[in-house]
Amino acid sequence: MRGATELRLGQTPSLRMTQVMQRAMALLQMDNAELAGALAQEAAANPCLQVELPFPAPTTGGGPPRWRPSPFSAEDGESERVAALAASLYGHVTTQIGLLFRTPRETAIALVFAEALEPSGWLGMEVNAIAARAGCSPAEAARVLARLQEMEPVGLFARSLSECLSLQIADQGALTEPMRLLLDRLPLLARGEMAALAGQCGVSAEQLGVMVARLRRLDPKPGVRFEASPDFRRPPDLLAERDKSDRWQVMLNRESVPKITIDPTAEPRGPRALAEARWLERTVERRNRMILEVAAFAIGVQRDFLEYGPARLQPLTNSEVAAAIGCHETTISRIRTGLTVETPARILPLSAFFARGGTARPDGAGVPGPAITTLIAEFIAAEPKDRPLTDADIAEALDARGIRVSRRTVANRRREAGFPGAADRMKERRRT
Repeated sequence: MRGATELRLGQTPSLRMTQVMQRAMALLQMDNAELAGALAQEAAANPCLQVELPFPAPTTGGGPPRWRPSPFSAEDGESERVAALAASLYGHVTTQIGLLFRTPRETAIALVFAEALEPSGWLGMEVNAIAARAGCSPAEAARVLARLQEMEPVGLFARSLSECLSLQIADQGALTEPMRLLLDRLPLLARGEMAALAGQCGVSAEQLGVMVARLRRLDPKPGVRFEASPDFRRPPDLLAERDKSDRWQVMLNRESVPKITIDPTAEPRGPRALAEARWLERTVERRNRMILEVAAFAIGVQRDFLEYGPARLQPLTNSEVAAAIGCHETTISRIRTGLTVETPARILPLSAFFARGGTARPDGAGVPGPAITTLIAEFIAAEPKDRPLTDADIAEALDARGIRVSRRTVANRRREAGFPGAADRMKERRRT
């Protein structure tokens, strides 16, 4: 028997992601803080790439105090005013002052500082001007300020952006010498002089990228969180607001998104530096454009959710958005992860605009689970105090709205909303 060797060629379908595609996908799923760190690392090693990282500028001046009178005054009716301000920045600060300071003199000086506080959480007056208004020495005012800067949230009463971020980094135990040098050079960071920054801070390009990403996750305006959701303390990635025609518009937050420019005249460190810089510019532009397309479509579908709350949430899946804008649903999944959107009412994760419609109405339309949970919470909040609604009662109320769910589903959703059963709610009311 004669042996034979045979060579056959064939094609089999396979999908392999190239290194370039992997990098592009990695940039796509980064939030703006992570993107800033990644681009800072690239710019520190590539002189053809310039990355500007804008920071909000503090506002200082000698204007009149923002809040009067003090809640510690003895004027008639002041207690009602304090109650109304309890959830505000000023209400929070003055309450903390009452706990931090024991002597009437220190309290009075601290309240003058509180009156000079901007809604951002920064001081709106110079310390010497505050000392003159409080009738104390600048040294005494500085001692009171040092105590005030220990207040939560960290970063309040800062006199500059650098001080605001420094207080937060120190609270995290990460105020190393390179980080201190970086905080002293924020103008260089804003202008995108990454190579100079890495040299002056004594770190590598990779280390600089990590430091920049950490900085961009801090809250440059800690006072603003009292007007928005407390769950998100870094600047949002996207902004959603109505235009003059009452239509919802979405845009990138220019205070958090990096800006890329290319310098073709820079001395390149290798033949591929300029090509690499241009590729990054194009890739980030595509990333930003796709994020806006996804967010705009989701917000367009969820207009009622934005205006009336979770009870009006509409079913929306990755595949629906992908089909509408012409991309793969895994791309949508990457985009919606980690990004945040600031609305007029609060800051939300982009994923909050997505929901599956698990329960069908008679007309075939789906009702997302979060919407049902919100309706159940509303029913319980409005129930008679002497006759709490049972799960069967709630199921009937939902059915009257065209939402058919089982009593078991109601029980699960009720527990998800944080409410005990009807009998336990009645027992709790009797005890109180």
